[in-house]
Amino acid sequence: MAGIEKGEQAFRTITEAAELLDVPAHVLRFWEGKFPQLRPLKRAGGRRHYRPEDMALLRGIRALLQEDGYQLKGVQKVLRDQGVAYVRTRGAGPQPDVLPPITLDPEALALGAAARGPVHPLSPLPAAEAVSPAKAATPLVDQANQVRLQAALEKLERADAILAAAAALQRRAS
Repeated sequence: MAGIEKGEQAFRTITEAAELLDVPAHVLRFWEGKFPQLRPLKRAGGRRHYRPEDMALLRGIRALLQEDGYQLKGVQKVLRDQGVAYVRTRGAGPQPDVLPPITLDPEALALGAAARGPVHPLSPLPAAEAVSPAKAATPLVDQANQVRLQAALEKLERADAILAAAAALQRRAS
């Protein structure tokens, strides 16, 4: 971005916002029509100025669309069901329950499961973690968490595809 570097709390023009988000300016205008929660200030001549909270919402919308794979209607539903605050925090970065991006490290691929150590999937739960039958009858996942779990599942499926492709490349190379 050319010019003076602005602080985090500064207002942004549509050009600055588009550059920071790495999306064209016309996409931001389009999102304004699709997401009524997004209301930048409009100055003389119709120039848009995005406040810090608008930028956080834009980052969240972009993350849901481009990183999590939501479509416009899905993002609208998330805004309706989980609220603007959730989408703003989603734009702040990956959520704690989301895996970091996968990098193809040939050394780690060669080690495979040995690098991860032993796994004991059938180990009994400690008494403190055991679920009583009364609690087991209630649903453990509400609708908001179900959306997050679905997004995490989709990311895991993409990670599995990446790992399969890396294994195929490794087999061809050897």
